[in-house]
Amino acid sequence: MGIVYQRADGKEALPFRGSRFGVSEEPVRYALAIVAVAAVYVASGKLGLDLAFTTGSVTAIWPPTGIALAALILGGYRMWPAIALGALLTNINTGINAGTVLGITLGNTLEAMVGAYLLVGVIRFRPTLERVGDVLALVAFGAVISTMVSATIGVASLVIGGSVDFADFPSVWRTWWLGDMGGDLIVAPAVLVAATHWPYDKAPGRPLEAVALILSLAGLSVWLFTLDTTLVYLVFPLLIWAALRFWQPGAAAGSLLVATIAVTFTANGKGPFAASGPDERLLLAQTLVAVAGTTSLVLAALTSQHVRAERAMRELAATLQESLLPARLPKVPKLETAAYFRPAGAGHRVGGDFYDLFQAGHGGWSLVVGDVVGKGPGAAALTALARYTLRTAAETERQPSRVLAALNDAVLREHSNTALCTAVYATLDVSGSPRMTVSSGGHPLPLVLRSDGTVEQLGTPGTLLGVDAEPALTDEDIELRPGETVLFYTDGLIDAYAPRRVLEMTELESLLRFCVGRTPAQIIEEIDRSLLHFPRAEPRDDIAMVVLQVSASPT
Repeated sequence: MGIVYQRADGKEALPFRGSRFGVSEEPVRYALAIVAVAAVYVASGKLGLDLAFTTGSVTAIWPPTGIALAALILGGYRMWPAIALGALLTNINTGINAGTVLGITLGNTLEAMVGAYLLVGVIRFRPTLERVGDVLALVAFGAVISTMVSATIGVASLVIGGSVDFADFPSVWRTWWLGDMGGDLIVAPAVLVAATHWPYDKAPGRPLEAVALILSLAGLSVWLFTLDTTLVYLVFPLLIWAALRFWQPGAAAGSLLVATIAVTFTANGKGPFAASGPDERLLLAQTLVAVAGTTSLVLAALTSQHVRAERAMRELAATLQESLLPARLPKVPKLETAAYFRPAGAGHRVGGDFYDLFQAGHGGWSLVVGDVVGKGPGAAALTALARYTLRTAAETERQPSRVLAALNDAVLREHSNTALCTAVYATLDVSGSPRMTVSSGGHPLPLVLRSDGTVEQLGTPGTLLGVDAEPALTDEDIELRPGETVLFYTDGLIDAYAPRRVLEMTELESLLRFCVGRTPAQIIEEIDRSLLHFPRAEPRDDIAMVVLQVSASPT
């Protein structure tokens, strides 16, 4: 029965009966998968045995451990024959007796199965290594604990078979254990990440940058491991670069590249560890790279987790913001309408600007544009309260000032010093010649663009809502003729790039006069193009606009 792990988004992925290594219910495909993994195991195993010095069957470098663990994590327990076959073929011609070979084979196979069980079966390990916990689990359960199984069974088999003296058991066991540990910390992450991150395009790093990083890392590593002086710490900044810009693929590949160069030069007696014995110097080189690689993977996990959290926050903010704004403006007889909303900066937090256009209980239409103090969940809650209160009050109240007074009472009941907002509320009577009655509670006054090109403010500012139990709110009535336009907006339009630039009211009025004869959508487009594209800057506040225009030939 296959194991299944959960992807970062919670969906089931990479079933352990599945196809990552070609495993399926078809015997031929399964057999090919077994042969392929075993072949890779043997090839890497022979390479490791070439670096065995003190004991021919014990090496300080053992890549097959990482390959075996990755194969069982990705392909499931059904891949154990590949590990057993690979271990058997690797050790069969090493000059030890058959019983010892079988013991080593058993230890290598159980090691991979124990590691896979602890990681996947116990803690629900995700092979993408996108969580810090998964990296630490790979270190603890894969590299430290499961490798003890192979080291203990393998060395015991060598002692029983007479290949190793019992007195040497501790030192040989240490070499075996650390060699296997390196395979799990360097090779396994590279295989797991290679299999789960394709096509490697999620990280911000670009191809040319990757080439520059690879060349720099390879060149620096070659130089460092030809020196007798211990300067290998200089490789850390490049591994940090790999982790920050290329996340798990960069961290895993960078560590594997450094490890390959370090082992090659160290095995040939070069580099800062050359003065030690053959096994010791390889263990030192491998341990250094393993620690650096693990640190790089942790940094990559932290970075990618942060980016995913930021993306989730942006998506949540966008969804919440959309829920606080009408999906589309309703069609109002005799009027053309258009709306605009732009969140501040990158839009990570829910803004406080809102607008709403709806049919009121008295049969007319109501429009509100407002701005609550603050950002985030608190602002979202107050915005929702404002929209609900305004719609409810509009069912029974015809005067805009009374509707805003109801909103003022609701905000005061919040008992919070930060529960403040501004709003301009208008009622629209389109039963005859269109008429508009407006009241403002501390909000920028709407601008009326007459058909002759003159611009005038409509209403009086009034009192900020949520400050005084008896706010100063007045109503002003106006008749609109065909072709005339009213612009409602929030103060984010004026202060978009403050303090570097504060839009003067005369500038906005001049631009609006320039737009005479244009449709509401064209007016908003012109305001956006002319006022909201400051070089190398983002608006510091949310911006909301609604434009109403009486149809040229009202029906």
